[in-house]
Amino acid sequence: MGRLKSDQGQPFYEFHLSDAVPEDHLVRKIDTALDLSWLRSELAPHYSSMGRPSIDPELMIRMLIVGYVFAIRSERLLCREVQMNLAYRWFCKLGIEDAIPDHSAFSRARNERFREGDVVRRVFEHIVEACIVAGLVGGEGFAVDASLIQADANKQRSIAGQDWRRDRDPARSSRAVKEYLATLDDTAWGAASDVVPKFVSPSDPAAQWTGAHKGPAFFAYSDNYLIDVKFGVIVDVEASRSIRQAEVGAARTMIERTEERFGLKPERLVGDTAYGAAPMLNWLVEEKGIAPHIPVFDKSKRDDGTFSRSDFRYDPTSDVYHCPGGKRLGTSGTVHEGKTLLYRASK
Repeated sequence: MGRLKSDQGQPFYEFHLSDAVPEDHLVRKIDTALDLSWLRSELAPHYSSMGRPSIDPELMIRMLIVGYVFAIRSERLLCREVQMNLAYRWFCKLGIEDAIPDHSAFSRARNERFREGDVVRRVFEHIVEACIVAGLVGGEGFAVDASLIQADANKQRSIAGQDWRRDRDPARSSRAVKEYLATLDDTAWGAASDVVPKFVSPSDPAAQWTGAHKGPAFFAYSDNYLIDVKFGVIVDVEASRSIRQAEVGAARTMIERTEERFGLKPERLVGDTAYGAAPMLNWLVEEKGIAPHIPVFDKSKRDDGTFSRSDFRYDPTSDVYHCPGGKRLGTSGTVHEGKTLLYRASK
């Protein structure tokens, strides 16, 4: 029967960190495809030429990638995991004795220099470009969809939507409120809808109160993805409020940005009914020349006390619709067939 030698006070070790990382570990596959050689020149304008040298920005980006890939949401936890996990240390190019950045420095870099330089998006776009070069992106068909991301906002500390005031001084507000006030005119945020939400979180007012999961409502964001259908590669991503209008606005932004950045313009777009409203379909067909493979967002059958579309009778001789209420409705010179024409009149 053997016995473990428990003496851990050995002064010298011969140890290669790479030997501790299995050949099939995911960090090895990511490291093979990841190129951050451009990062330092990209961030140079955001660093001072005087003072103490900063933490290497490549280390910070590699730590971020570890957090995203392995679902480590907390910066404190991420620093602790990189401290303990040999595979993470190897991927971040740290030696066995190298110190890990403090979580506060990590947070400042992410929220200041990386945001100012739009570095995270640049990393994403470099990866998409590598996928294009490798032939993993067809560029002929895209799919679009949104995923709900629960916000770190407490329902118990929320206030009624009508009590929230937008006319506040940004200089005296928290970072989350400042960012919210800066996006009031953005189609994916403040300008997406004039409807007052039922509840607002004072600490994170951009988070949307939603019951989209058909269960208890909660505060959330929408993470919108534009996906090439050849191999399922995500070619763009955009955050928005968790309402249909904002998600549609984000889809348009992603389609235009993908065409601008990569020269990719799909022949067809796949989406669910949320993207099937008439303005979006018209934009796809008439302005972008993209064939929509999207169910029409059909509100022709009414249950709110107004007439349904089938209640109206069209007279082709005079080019008018006869309303069940005895009114004659013109068509502005054009008859739109199918589901795109909907006249509403009060009973």
